[in-house]
Amino acid sequence: MASTAPQKAETTAPESHYPRGLYVHVIVVSLIGGFAVMGWFVLYDWLNKLIWDNSYVTAHAWMFAAICLPFSLLVGLLVKYAKAPSNLDGSMLDSLTGDVMALKWKDLPATVATSLASLFSGAVLGPEGAIGNIASKVAAMYCDLFTIPADRRPKLIFASVASGYNGLLENPVFTAVLGTEVAGTKEQGLSTLPAALIGGGVGYAVFLLLHEAGFANFLHLPPVESFRLVDAVLMVPLALVGLVLAVLTAAFMKVSAAFFGRFKERVVTRALIAGAIFSVVGVFAPVVMFSGETQVQTVIKGAAGYGIALLLVMAVGKLALMSVGFKSGFLGGPTFPVVFASVSVALALNQVFSSMPIAILVAGIMSGAVYALFRTPLMVVLLTAFMLDAKPDLIALIVLAVATVMIAMPPLQQRMAARQARKGAGGPPAATPQAPAQ
Repeated sequence: MASTAPQKAETTAPESHYPRGLYVHVIVVSLIGGFAVMGWFVLYDWLNKLIWDNSYVTAHAWMFAAICLPFSLLVGLLVKYAKAPSNLDGSMLDSLTGDVMALKWKDLPATVATSLASLFSGAVLGPEGAIGNIASKVAAMYCDLFTIPADRRPKLIFASVASGYNGLLENPVFTAVLGTEVAGTKEQGLSTLPAALIGGGVGYAVFLLLHEAGFANFLHLPPVESFRLVDAVLMVPLALVGLVLAVLTAAFMKVSAAFFGRFKERVVTRALIAGAIFSVVGVFAPVVMFSGETQVQTVIKGAAGYGIALLLVMAVGKLALMSVGFKSGFLGGPTFPVVFASVSVALALNQVFSSMPIAILVAGIMSGAVYALFRTPLMVVLLTAFMLDAKPDLIALIVLAVATVMIAMPPLQQRMAARQARKGAGGPPAATPQAPAQ
């Protein structure tokens, strides 16, 4: 084992150059990251309305393909020739934060372009994937310009990402909690925590001062008038329903990866095939396309007209289409599609159990599904609570749902591993099965 003395000298030397000035850089990069993400989001929102929310497009179903295919082609060209990032590799969580240890900020223009093209194509991916990539690369560029030592760069990167996410989510501590949960060790999480807290506060202030709306309480569900003991009991099966959605997502990802893996070298062809799938579905069922943060309102308002069976089909279809977007080279995040699927299932159950408040049904299913995909319990509690504008009683139920899935997942993974081992008996060694989060 190598001596720790040289390592100590290496880590303390840069500290002498940045004892206090480091956090000045943290504040500056947080401001830059916050404004960059806000600017991207305003541009995305404006262009999205210009392209899709006009009377001619909404009145002519064939326009979906006319818009979707050119943007899908653009995604393929950007990935092939501009080396733009995509969601092909990595876990669900990687799609939110990117790989902070292997950032290439010089592809920032390509990242911006492919993120917009992916979203404008109608792909079932959320904007949060672009935000993490853009904010982290802005920080990486800043670190290069000001020659920040390598061991200090993660602090600035986490600060910039926190600024972008916390402003958009209207929560000053969200990314700080996420950062501590995704860190490899407790020490790593604590080392970046002050910068993440500062960055998150700066980003929250930027959006607040400029009166830019985020996603707090974006579901606009009726508040729960009163809570009963049975609500706590029902959190267990509701959370398990969310776990089933996560398992379905993992299965769809595996199938999509196998199909699109055949076109690994034909990047443009792969993107166009995905675009053709989006186009066909978009012509007949546009409500299940896009990220879902606006479409979910349509589903909530018209739930009775859809009926139980169609709501369940929409939930499963949303997850299947998300896997197509992920495994065909598009760039985006999984959060809003998973929320859409969870809400659709909750609305279907609400038509059977009409006495159950819809907010409680959504809280149980959504927190179970999102935790199973991300494995970050505290972040999931925060995310679900702010999306539902939850009060303490509802937050307690969300915690119970997350705990249920945390307990249920290990035996499920053991059964999956045993089943995989039986399939591989007598043949090549079976690969270690990936949990639903992957």
